Amino acid sequence: MNTPSIEDYIKAIYKAGSQGEISSRDIASRVGVSAPAVSKMLRRLAKLKLVRMHPTTGIHLTPFGQRTALQTIRRHRLLELFLVRELGYHWDEVHAEAERLEHHISPLFEERIAEKLGNPAFDPHGDPIPTAGGLMPDIEEIPLHTAENDSQLVITRLLDNPALLRYAAGLDLLPGAQIEFHGRQPFGGPYNISVNGEAVALAPEAAEQIFGRVVIA
Repeated sequence: MNTPSIEDYIKAIYKAGSQGEISSRDIASRVGVSAPAVSKMLRRLAKLKLVRMHPTTGIHLTPFGQRTALQTIRRHRLLELFLVRELGYHWDEVHAEAERLEHHISPLFEERIAEKLGNPAFDPHGDPIPTAGGLMPDIEEIPLHTAENDSQLVITRLLDNPALLRYAAGLDLLPGAQIEFHGRQPFGGPYNISVNGEAVALAPEAAEQIFGRVVIA
């Protein structure tokens, strides 16, 4: 039987793997535990056949582990959207609440939420919601700081960082917003963008955490 702790680890491993090679240090940072605690849990996850560890290629989720991760991520993102749409939460408040709730709702409750929301494809931050069948939509996107000068993009998602979300909301940098990217100011300054025709100086740290899809004219 999966516990909240196991689900947190599996979710962290999935997200780490989506960004490249998985390391124990990365998992420890994402879960908020020590490196020895990660090593102990990895041995447990291997016995449960949720992960496999290879001396050369490192840590990998098994197919069973990947399904478990996607189920947890689906519950989390559905809960985030439910909290915003139905209970009036702000989008920067929902992550921690969903973290607590995601381990304690039944499959029936999960699907009732999905039905109530119209079986949505994205959470409030633009992150794709895995399907009930365990498929994660593939989204073409780039972090804004890697965009070419004078390119046009549509904002796809933002990292689930409350300070970032408050900052972005104040600039109307919401999923679906169309922007023009004009490049960076000299000497490591902010990035120049236009949002709805308004010039905006975007902080470099924010530009690394906001993603967009390039619009081909």
